[in-house]
Amino acid sequence: MVIPIGGMGVPLMGPPPAAVEAKFKVIKWCIIAMMACTIGQLFCGALMGALVQSLLNSLNLILNTVIGIWLLKDDPLIGRVYAFLARTCCGPCAEQCQGGMSCLMSFIICNVITVLLGILLDGSIQYIIANFKVMLNAVDFESAFILWLLLVCTTGSLVAQVVGSLYGWWAYKEVRDMGVTQSGGGEWSSGGYPQAEAREAREARPAANFQAFQGSGNR
Repeated sequence: MVIPIGGMGVPLMGPPPAAVEAKFKVIKWCIIAMMACTIGQLFCGALMGALVQSLLNSLNLILNTVIGIWLLKDDPLIGRVYAFLARTCCGPCAEQCQGGMSCLMSFIICNVITVLLGILLDGSIQYIIANFKVMLNAVDFESAFILWLLLVCTTGSLVAQVVGSLYGWWAYKEVRDMGVTQSGGGEWSSGGYPQAEAREAREARPAANFQAFQGSGNR
């Protein structure tokens, strides 16, 4: 479930304002990189016969990626992923969280916490260095490929989360200083991905055979 973090700073709603479009384009590529790294880590886990362990190790990254998808649900590309998740495994999240700019602080804070915990407690930097040394000494192509892909995905996910958090914070400060709480523009001026909007409209619309009560009542 996407984590709403309320009571912190200026409440924001809706798609990103046009003034921070450039920053959100960087965040968009960070989210795409996080999705790719998640898939890569799970793929490596499957090749090594440790898919469950790889899934458990990637839970924080998966959560942060989902928050990022909800943050950019109005983007034409990310909106396709949002629409798929909203009508399948993440339906309750779509009902409880409106997404958009309301997820910005959640995205920033969760990414920062994940990176700090990964570096300070899980030893991510030492893990990357150790895997790099093992990769250089690999005796066969398959082992070298798995280690290389795991190295790229681990490093890429950390970099994407750090960059995404930085640009998210800079975008938040710019919107806060402008005093904007709800807006949209640029690439997100449509206000939402059409398929996601259509789904919400269908849920809000009464059934076709519904008829209002037409009894005469007591007289």
